[in-house]
Amino acid sequence: MTADMTAAGFPGATVANPIGNLNNEIINNENLYTGTAVTNSFKVSADGVYQVNMNIQISTANGTSPVIGIWNNNTGFWVARVNDTYAAPTGGLQTYTLITSIPMQAANTYSFRAINTQDYTLKYSSSGSTGSGPITQVSVRRLK
Repeated sequence: MTADMTAAGFPGATVANPIGNLNNEIINNENLYTGTAVTNSFKVSADGVYQVNMNIQISTANGTSPVIGIWNNNTGFWVARVNDTYAAPTGGLQTYTLITSIPMQAANTYSFRAINTQDYTLKYSSSGSTGSGPITQVSVRRLK
């Protein structure tokens, strides 16, 4: 991630927001990923099982339940996601982690997405008395 991403919460929303600013690519072996300040999308080169890792630091309202995960852009549904009650004080920071292995198909386009019922910010970096550094990152790897 190259900068924070702030999004408006949508009570009752069913379509999650693509995560913007996921545009600091470290490895993109097959050039199947695209990320901009407002969106992202990717394809896989072959049908198979893929390992997905997402580590996202969120700032939002206490007591809400943000969701992060992989969205199938073709079907309009989650293929993997994680959520938890946001227990940090409103405006604080809480980290959400998704580590899973899922089947993905070359015919589909996917994206990293997030959603919440209140406004939220996905943080580019974490900082505190012990230092600072990039915190939000994602990866997809083919297993078989």
